[in-house]
Amino acid sequence: MRKYGTPLLSLFLDFFWINTAVGLAISLLPALVQAAFGGPLPWAAQIVISLVLLSIGRLLNLSLGEYLLSHAVAEREAGVRLRQWPNLLLGTGGFLSGLQELVRGTQPGSGVPFLFMVEETPLKMVAIMANGALYGLGGIMLLRFATGAKLLNGALFAVGAVIMAVNILFYHDAMVAAIIARNESQGRSITLEAAERAVALSPYGFALLGAMAAILYFCRERAAASVAKSLDRPLDSSS
Repeated sequence: MRKYGTPLLSLFLDFFWINTAVGLAISLLPALVQAAFGGPLPWAAQIVISLVLLSIGRLLNLSLGEYLLSHAVAEREAGVRLRQWPNLLLGTGGFLSGLQELVRGTQPGSGVPFLFMVEETPLKMVAIMANGALYGLGGIMLLRFATGAKLLNGALFAVGAVIMAVNILFYHDAMVAAIIARNESQGRSITLEAAERAVALSPYGFALLGAMAAILYFCRERAAASVAKSLDRPLDSSS
C-alpha cells in the first residue's frame, strides 16, 4: 500500500497546488487571460494547463509533493513499519484546506462570519488568508512529521471550535444569508428553509473536529536532530 499510495498522494498534492495557483492567476489577471485566450478560460482548459505544468515539473524533477512526503518515503525505504496514515490524512486535509482558504481570501465574499467580522473588509480578507496560511503550515508540518506539528494543529482545532461556537451562538442570521448569497453567486437558487436546515447542521462540525483531534493524537513527530544522533551513537562502554 505504501509503495504505491505515497507516490499517488505526492502526485495529487502537486496537481492540487498547481491547479490552485493557475486558478488564482486566472481570477487575479482576467485582462491577461482575455488577451491570451480571447475570452474567459473554460474549466477544462485550466485543468489541461495544470496537467502540463505538472508534467513539466516532474520532468525537471521539481515536486512539492515529493518534498512534503520525503520523510514518509525514507521511512518506507528504511523498512520502518510505524504508522504513517494519521499524518498523511490530516496533513493532506490541512494542506488542501489552507490552499482553499487562501483562494477564499482573494474572492468576493458572501458574508460568512469570521472572528466576529461579517462585512467583507480588508481586515477580514487578511484574517482569512492568515488562517489559511496557518492551516497550510499545519498540514505541511504533519506531512513532514515535523516537531511541533501536533501542538500547532491542536491549537488550530481549538480556535476553529471557538469560531464555530461564536458563529452558532451569535451569527445565525448572517450564516443563513451567507448560504443564500453563495448559492446565488453560483447561479443556484435556494429557499430560506433550506438555508436554515443547512445552518442547523453546523453543530455537527464539533463532532468532525473531535474526530480530527482523535486522529491527531495518533500522529507522529520525528525526533529532534540531537535526539536522533544520540540514538544512533553507540553506548560508551565505560558507562
